[in-house]
Amino acid sequence: MDTERYKYFLNSHSKLYRFALSLTKDIDDAKDIHQESLMKLWQLRDEWTNWENFEAYAMRIVRNTFLNHSRKKSSQRYTALEDITEDLLPNDTDREMILTDLRMRFNALINKLPEMQRNILYLREIEEMEYKEISQILQITESQVKVYLFRGRQYLRNKMHGKR
Repeated sequence: MDTERYKYFLNSHSKLYRFALSLTKDIDDAKDIHQESLMKLWQLRDEWTNWENFEAYAMRIVRNTFLNHSRKKSSQRYTALEDITEDLLPNDTDREMILTDLRMRFNALINKLPEMQRNILYLREIEEMEYKEISQILQITESQVKVYLFRGRQYLRNKMHGKR
């Protein structure tokens, strides 16, 4: 067994859980997907040395597990939320109300994005992954990643500024 990949497996629990949570937006579902993904990863441990990018493969397992669960729960919606920088908001009593309103508005906009754009925005902006890693996880070309990312960002930017 590859020592580096085993170390990543041991240390990746929180990152894989956060990814599952970002997909499901439900703690219980995220725990189920996380646990099932870790079991799949462990069952495939003899193949780890054959994987070019262990992290990308692990994230793909989480994503595929989520997709399988989503098919079973077709009504389930998920979003990826970006943290809103607290420095930009006033330090008064309206802060919480403004934050809540911004989160709700942003969440609603994220929900309107196609699934692929949501996934790519999450992986790039929240997980800070490179285009190549994202393309490996989602099994698309790097060019497609860039196009989806551009379109998703453009949509969010336009909607946040009140453009159609």
